[in-house]
Amino acid sequence: MTASVDAERPAELTTEGPAWLGRLRPLWPAFRYCLGVYLTIRVALFVLGAAAWGLTSEHASVGPDGRVPALTNGWHNAITGWNKQDSLWFLQIAQHGYSAGNNSAAFYPGYPVLIRLVGYLTLGHLLVAAYIVSNLALLAGLVVLYQLSEREYDTSVARRATLYLCIFPTAFFLFDTYSESLFLLTAVAAIALARRRRWGWVAVAGIAATLTRAIGVVLVLALAAEAVHQIVEDRRTGRIGTPSKRGMALTLVGRLAASALPLAGAGGYLLFWQLRFHDWYRPVRVEQAAWGRDFSTPWHTLWEGWIAAWRYAPGTGSGWWMLDFVLVAIGLVLGVWVAVRTRPVYAVYTWGSLVFFLCTAWSSRPLMSDPRFLLPIFPLFWALARLGRRSGVHEGFVALSAASMAVVGWLFLSTTLIF
Repeated sequence: MTASVDAERPAELTTEGPAWLGRLRPLWPAFRYCLGVYLTIRVALFVLGAAAWGLTSEHASVGPDGRVPALTNGWHNAITGWNKQDSLWFLQIAQHGYSAGNNSAAFYPGYPVLIRLVGYLTLGHLLVAAYIVSNLALLAGLVVLYQLSEREYDTSVARRATLYLCIFPTAFFLFDTYSESLFLLTAVAAIALARRRRWGWVAVAGIAATLTRAIGVVLVLALAAEAVHQIVEDRRTGRIGTPSKRGMALTLVGRLAASALPLAGAGGYLLFWQLRFHDWYRPVRVEQAAWGRDFSTPWHTLWEGWIAAWRYAPGTGSGWWMLDFVLVAIGLVLGVWVAVRTRPVYAVYTWGSLVFFLCTAWSSRPLMSDPRFLLPIFPLFWALARLGRRSGVHEGFVALSAASMAVVGWLFLSTTLIF
């Protein structure tokens, strides 16, 4: 395996060079494969955006200001056509900041802040800045996921998991101006760093995750599970010899502290609302009052989602309810494999994430957005990658998933209030 990989590397990467180049060499196989997958799907989505806007007529998406933007056909829709729904909110926050007079509090600041910063480089073109942030975060996240997958399994699993993630039926959100790709990067980076025992950087990546999405708090539990697991594992394998109980306790406390530090991201966001608007609870209240998400038990959400899917699936234009349920059900089945066959850190992250979004249901469509929330739960795609070891299964999944993403993406482009 090593010889074949070295043979495939360009000559300039196998010769002696600067020290920083030597450190980047192990990234080359992962980067090359991920870049190929990324570019293929990125171009396909641009073409889909232009085609959808040229062949259909329902494109309107009401913006945060309540107005419907003026629409024109043309190739520019390959880029602007995807700028809908939550994307409009991120861009408004990046441009104008938060306001107590609207519902912007529901969107965490990590992604819009980066858009604002990159916007200085794009001369104020925030949509371009948003694409840069999302797509660079996605490419970086894919490379980190690829390397982590190789560490836990092998190269074939790494390649399939990366591909399957990028062609999942809702994967176009990773390429769009949404925060999914940034959260994927921060979440997989935090766990990958924990696996490499670089706990100082774990805290940094974890804080970035909780500043990006509320669900990032799940990482605290997952990282704590890894901290405890490493201590037990080291003692069992003799890696740390026979240290004193005090030494082990101090090591564990330090790692648990690094695991808990990501809470500073979410806490800092609530503190901002308290200091700026004297209303620290507003992000939670807006989710409930404006976005219709109320607390529910996971089993009740699933039951109501199934009832809605069965009731509305036969209706014209109501197939989304069934799609919601099918994709979430697939995620739950794959989650069982993760719980049984992977390290505790991955099981806790997977099921913590699943339970988190199932506990906040939208009354009129219980599983709305949940298929999109599956994307950053990367261990699910290891389960798919293991299932795809047989060529027939792999080819069938690629064909079905890619076709589904094209259909769902088309409908997202031409319909409002999908996810």
